[in-house]
Amino acid sequence: MGGENKKKIKPAKPPRSYRAVIESLRQVWKIELVNDSVAMWRIGVCETVHFETARIRLAVWNLCKGAGGRLFEHEYRMVCYRSDLILTQEALLSEKGLVTFCEPGFEAIHAASYKRRDGIRDGVMTVARVSSTPVTRRIVCKFPEPVFKTPKVALVTFYRKQGTEESLMVINIHATLIRRIKSAMEEIEHLLASLPAHQGPIILAGDFNTFTPGYLAGISKVLDRIGLRYVPIPQDPRPLTGALDQVFVRGLAVERIFVDTTITNSDHFPVFAELIWE
Repeated sequence: MGGENKKKIKPAKPPRSYRAVIESLRQVWKIELVNDSVAMWRIGVCETVHFETARIRLAVWNLCKGAGGRLFEHEYRMVCYRSDLILTQEALLSEKGLVTFCEPGFEAIHAASYKRRDGIRDGVMTVARVSSTPVTRRIVCKFPEPVFKTPKVALVTFYRKQGTEESLMVINIHATLIRRIKSAMEEIEHLLASLPAHQGPIILAGDFNTFTPGYLAGISKVLDRIGLRYVPIPQDPRPLTGALDQVFVRGLAVERIFVDTTITNSDHFPVFAELIWE
Protein backbone atom coordinates (compact mmCIF):
# COMPACT_ATOMS: atom_id res chain seq x y z
CA MET A 1 0.00 0.00 0.00
CA GLY A 2 1.11 3.60 -0.57
CA GLY A 3 2.46 5.75 2.22
CA GLU A 4 4.30 3.02 4.18
CA ASN A 5 7.83 4.30 3.58
CA LYS A 6 9.72 6.67 5.87
CA LYS A 7 10.30 9.40 3.31
CA LYS A 8 8.43 12.61 4.07
CA ILE A 9 6.31 13.57 1.07
CA LYS A 10 4.50 16.80 0.47
CA PRO A 11 1.54 16.49 -1.90
CA ALA A 12 1.67 18.63 -5.01
CA LYS A 13 -1.22 21.05 -5.12
CA PRO A 14 -3.67 20.39 -7.97
CA PRO A 15 -2.89 22.68 -10.90
CA ARG A 16 -5.06 25.81 -10.87
CA SER A 17 -4.71 28.87 -13.04
CA TYR A 18 -4.37 32.32 -11.50
CA ARG A 19 -7.74 33.14 -13.03
CA ALA A 20 -9.32 30.19 -11.20
CA VAL A 21 -7.74 31.26 -7.91
CA ILE A 22 -8.94 34.84 -8.32
CA GLU A 23 -12.44 33.65 -9.20
CA SER A 24 -12.51 31.42 -6.14
CA LEU A 25 -11.51 34.33 -3.90
CA ARG A 26 -14.13 36.53 -5.53
CA GLN A 27 -16.81 33.96 -4.72
CA VAL A 28 -16.00 34.05 -1.00
CA TRP A 29 -15.51 37.79 -0.71
CA LYS A 30 -19.11 37.95 0.40
CA ILE A 31 -20.61 34.76 1.78
CA GLU A 32 -24.01 33.75 3.12
CA LEU A 33 -24.36 31.84 6.37
CA VAL A 34 -26.57 28.76 6.20
CA ASN A 35 -29.20 28.17 8.87
CA ASP A 36 -29.26 24.85 10.72
CA SER A 37 -32.71 24.05 9.32
CA VAL A 38 -31.39 23.88 5.73
CA ALA A 39 -27.70 23.18 6.33
CA MET A 40 -27.70 19.45 5.53
CA TRP A 41 -28.32 17.57 2.32
CA ARG A 42 -28.81 13.79 2.30
CA ILE A 43 -28.82 11.53 -0.74
CA GLY A 44 -28.41 7.86 -1.60
CA VAL A 45 -29.61 4.40 -0.62
CA CYS A 46 -27.17 2.25 1.36
CA GLU A 47 -26.31 -1.41 0.97
CA THR A 48 -27.36 -2.12 4.56
CA VAL A 49 -29.01 -0.45 7.53
CA HIS A 50 -26.26 -1.40 9.99
CA PHE A 51 -22.68 -2.64 10.13
CA GLU A 52 -22.84 -6.41 9.73
CA THR A 53 -19.33 -7.06 11.08
CA ALA A 54 -17.16 -5.43 13.71
CA ARG A 55 -14.65 -4.20 11.12
CA ILE A 56 -14.95 -0.63 9.83
CA ARG A 57 -12.80 0.61 6.95
CA LEU A 58 -12.41 4.35 7.41
CA ALA A 59 -11.06 6.98 5.00
CA VAL A 60 -10.39 10.64 5.81
CA TRP A 61 -9.69 12.98 2.89
CA ASN A 62 -9.67 16.73 2.35
CA LEU A 63 -10.87 17.07 -1.25
CA CYS A 64 -9.24 20.46 -1.93
CA LYS A 65 -12.67 21.60 -3.16
CA GLY A 66 -12.63 18.89 -5.83
CA ALA A 67 -10.05 20.81 -7.85
CA GLY A 68 -7.88 17.84 -8.68
CA GLY A 69 -8.30 17.70 -12.45
CA ARG A 70 -9.39 14.84 -14.69
CA LEU A 71 -8.36 12.01 -12.39
CA PHE A 72 -9.99 13.40 -9.27
CA GLU A 73 -13.37 11.65 -9.66
CA HIS A 74 -11.64 8.36 -10.45
CA GLU A 75 -9.53 8.59 -7.30
CA TYR A 76 -12.57 9.56 -5.22
CA ARG A 77 -14.39 6.43 -6.45
CA MET A 78 -11.37 4.29 -5.59
CA VAL A 79 -11.38 5.70 -2.06
CA CYS A 80 -15.07 4.80 -1.75
CA TYR A 81 -14.58 1.24 -3.04
CA ARG A 82 -11.89 0.67 -0.40
CA SER A 83 -13.94 2.09 2.47
CA ASP A 84 -17.13 1.68 4.48
CA LEU A 85 -17.04 5.20 5.91
CA ILE A 86 -15.53 8.23 4.16
CA LEU A 87 -15.09 11.56 5.93
CA THR A 88 -14.33 14.41 3.52
CA GLN A 89 -13.62 18.09 3.99
CA GLU A 90 -13.66 21.02 1.55
CA ALA A 91 -16.60 19.37 -0.19
CA LEU A 92 -17.56 22.26 -2.45
CA LEU A 93 -20.70 21.49 -4.43
CA SER A 94 -24.26 22.24 -5.38
CA GLU A 95 -27.18 20.04 -4.38
CA LYS A 96 -27.20 18.61 -7.90
CA GLY A 97 -23.44 18.08 -7.74
CA LEU A 98 -23.86 15.93 -4.63
CA VAL A 99 -24.90 13.10 -6.95
CA THR A 100 -21.31 12.95 -8.23
CA PHE A 101 -20.05 12.09 -4.75
CA CYS A 102 -22.66 9.46 -3.91
CA GLU A 103 -21.70 6.10 -5.39
CA PRO A 104 -24.34 3.34 -5.75
CA GLY A 105 -24.89 1.61 -2.42
CA PHE A 106 -23.76 4.64 -0.41
CA GLU A 107 -25.43 7.46 1.50
CA ALA A 108 -23.90 10.94 1.42
CA ILE A 109 -24.65 13.68 3.95
CA HIS A 110 -23.28 17.16 3.31
CA ALA A 111 -23.17 19.79 6.06
CA ALA A 112 -22.65 23.31 4.76
CA SER A 113 -20.14 25.72 6.23
CA TYR A 114 -21.37 28.62 4.11
CA LYS A 115 -22.81 29.48 0.70
CA ARG A 116 -20.73 31.35 -1.87
CA ARG A 117 -21.92 34.15 -4.11
CA ASP A 118 -22.58 31.64 -6.91
CA GLY A 119 -24.84 29.54 -4.64
CA ILE A 120 -22.37 26.66 -4.22
CA ARG A 121 -21.85 25.43 -0.66
CA ASP A 122 -18.59 24.54 1.03
CA GLY A 123 -18.59 22.10 3.92
CA VAL A 124 -17.88 18.60 5.15
CA MET A 125 -19.43 15.41 3.78
CA THR A 126 -19.75 11.96 5.35
CA VAL A 127 -20.33 9.06 2.97
CA ALA A 128 -21.16 5.53 4.18
CA ARG A 129 -22.24 2.09 3.01
CA VAL A 130 -24.42 1.92 6.13
CA SER A 131 -27.52 4.04 6.68
CA SER A 132 -27.15 6.70 9.34
CA THR A 133 -29.81 7.07 12.00
CA PRO A 134 -32.24 10.02 11.71
CA VAL A 135 -30.21 11.90 14.34
CA THR A 136 -27.69 14.22 12.70
CA ARG A 137 -26.18 17.49 13.82
CA ARG A 138 -24.12 20.27 12.32
CA ILE A 139 -21.86 22.11 14.73
CA VAL A 140 -20.38 25.42 13.64
CA CYS A 141 -16.82 25.81 14.92
CA LYS A 142 -16.20 28.56 17.45
CA PHE A 143 -13.84 30.67 15.34
CA PRO A 144 -14.27 31.63 11.65
CA GLU A 145 -11.30 32.22 9.39
CA PRO A 146 -9.90 35.76 9.48
CA VAL A 147 -10.31 38.18 6.55
CA PHE A 148 -13.11 36.37 4.69
CA LYS A 149 -14.83 35.23 7.93
CA THR A 150 -15.70 31.84 6.46
CA PRO A 151 -16.94 29.47 9.18
CA LYS A 152 -15.87 25.86 9.61
CA VAL A 153 -18.16 23.04 10.73
CA ALA A 154 -18.37 19.51 12.11
CA LEU A 155 -20.98 16.94 11.08
CA VAL A 156 -22.23 14.40 13.63
CA THR A 157 -23.84 11.17 12.43
CA PHE A 158 -24.75 7.85 14.09
CA TYR A 159 -24.60 4.24 12.86
CA ARG A 160 -25.69 0.88 14.28
CA LYS A 161 -24.11 -2.59 14.30
CA GLN A 162 -25.97 -5.84 13.87
CA GLY A 163 -26.67 -7.60 17.17
CA THR A 164 -26.31 -4.61 19.48
CA GLU A 165 -28.37 -1.62 20.52
CA GLU A 166 -25.20 0.43 20.86
CA SER A 167 -24.58 3.09 18.24
CA LEU A 168 -21.39 4.57 16.81
CA MET A 169 -21.02 8.36 16.85
CA VAL A 170 -19.01 9.74 13.92
CA ILE A 171 -17.77 13.33 13.97
CA ASN A 172 -16.36 14.75 10.74
CA ILE A 173 -14.57 18.06 11.36
CA HIS A 174 -12.78 20.72 9.36
CA ALA A 175 -11.15 22.89 11.99
CA THR A 176 -10.25 26.54 11.59
CA LEU A 177 -6.98 27.09 9.73
CA ILE A 178 -5.55 30.24 11.27
CA ARG A 179 -5.63 30.33 15.07
CA ARG A 180 -3.37 29.98 18.10
CA ILE A 181 -2.94 26.71 20.00
CA LYS A 182 -5.09 28.11 22.83
CA SER A 183 -7.84 28.92 20.32
CA ALA A 184 -7.54 25.42 18.81
CA MET A 185 -8.17 23.96 22.26
CA GLU A 186 -11.11 26.30 22.82
CA GLU A 187 -12.52 25.21 19.48
CA ILE A 188 -12.43 21.56 20.57
CA GLU A 189 -13.96 22.48 23.95
CA HIS A 190 -16.81 24.15 22.04
CA LEU A 191 -17.24 21.02 19.90
CA LEU A 192 -17.44 18.71 22.92
CA ALA A 193 -19.94 21.00 24.66
CA SER A 194 -22.15 20.91 21.55
CA LEU A 195 -22.20 17.12 21.11
CA PRO A 196 -25.29 15.11 22.03
CA ALA A 197 -24.88 12.78 25.02
CA HIS A 198 -23.42 9.46 23.92
CA GLN A 199 -22.16 6.43 25.86
CA GLY A 200 -20.95 4.28 22.96
CA PRO A 201 -17.95 4.25 20.64
CA ILE A 202 -16.86 7.42 18.82
CA ILE A 203 -14.82 8.29 15.76
CA LEU A 204 -13.64 11.90 15.54
CA ALA A 205 -11.64 12.55 12.39
CA GLY A 206 -10.99 15.13 9.72
CA ASP A 207 -8.75 18.06 8.95
CA PHE A 208 -7.66 19.52 12.32
CA ASN A 209 -5.08 21.88 10.79
CA THR A 210 -2.51 20.64 13.32
CA PHE A 211 0.57 22.32 11.84
CA THR A 212 2.87 21.57 14.78
CA PRO A 213 3.16 18.94 17.53
CA GLY A 214 1.96 21.65 19.93
CA TYR A 215 -1.40 21.91 18.17
CA LEU A 216 -1.85 18.14 18.20
CA ALA A 217 -0.87 17.86 21.87
CA GLY A 218 -3.26 20.66 22.80
CA ILE A 219 -6.35 19.17 21.18
CA SER A 220 -5.39 15.65 22.32
CA LYS A 221 -5.36 16.87 25.91
CA VAL A 222 -8.90 18.20 25.57
CA LEU A 223 -10.25 15.12 23.81
CA ASP A 224 -8.74 12.77 26.37
CA ARG A 225 -11.30 14.04 28.88
CA ILE A 226 -14.06 12.04 27.17
CA GLY A 227 -11.84 9.06 26.39
CA LEU A 228 -11.04 9.97 22.79
CA ARG A 229 -7.49 8.83 22.11
CA TYR A 230 -5.23 10.00 19.32
CA VAL A 231 -4.32 7.34 16.75
CA PRO A 232 -0.68 7.79 15.72
CA ILE A 233 0.25 6.87 12.15
CA PRO A 234 3.37 4.66 12.02
CA GLN A 235 6.03 5.96 9.63
CA ASP A 236 3.78 8.87 8.64
CA PRO A 237 5.23 10.10 5.32
CA ARG A 238 3.82 13.62 5.70
CA PRO A 239 6.00 16.46 6.97
CA LEU A 240 4.93 17.81 10.37
CA THR A 241 3.45 20.93 8.79
CA GLY A 242 1.44 18.73 6.42
CA ALA A 243 0.06 16.25 8.95
CA LEU A 244 -3.25 18.06 9.23
CA ASP A 245 -5.64 15.11 8.98
CA GLN A 246 -5.96 13.03 12.14
CA VAL A 247 -8.09 10.29 13.72
CA PHE A 248 -9.28 9.98 17.32
CA VAL A 249 -11.31 7.01 18.62
CA ARG A 250 -13.13 5.75 21.69
CA GLY A 251 -14.31 2.16 22.16
CA LEU A 252 -12.68 1.01 18.92
CA ALA A 253 -9.50 -1.01 18.36
CA VAL A 254 -7.17 0.18 15.63
CA GLU A 255 -5.93 -2.68 13.48
CA ARG A 256 -4.17 -0.53 10.89
CA ILE A 257 -3.74 3.11 9.88
CA PHE A 258 -1.68 4.65 7.10
CA VAL A 259 -1.43 7.54 4.65
CA ASP A 260 -1.78 6.67 0.96
CA THR A 261 0.65 8.78 -1.07
CA THR A 262 -0.41 7.21 -4.37
CA ILE A 263 -3.58 9.34 -4.42
CA THR A 264 -2.37 12.73 -5.56
CA ASN A 265 -5.33 14.72 -6.93
CA SER A 266 -5.74 16.85 -3.82
CA ASP A 267 -3.33 18.85 -1.70
CA HIS A 268 -3.97 16.29 1.07
CA PHE A 269 -3.19 12.58 1.01
CA PRO A 270 -6.06 10.42 2.32
CA VAL A 271 -5.71 8.59 5.63
CA PHE A 272 -7.03 5.02 5.73
CA ALA A 273 -7.76 3.08 8.93
CA GLU A 274 -9.17 -0.33 9.76
CA LEU A 275 -11.07 -0.20 13.05
CA ILE A 276 -12.71 -2.92 15.14
CA TRP A 277 -15.94 -2.20 17.02
CA GLU A 278 -15.11 -3.72 20.41
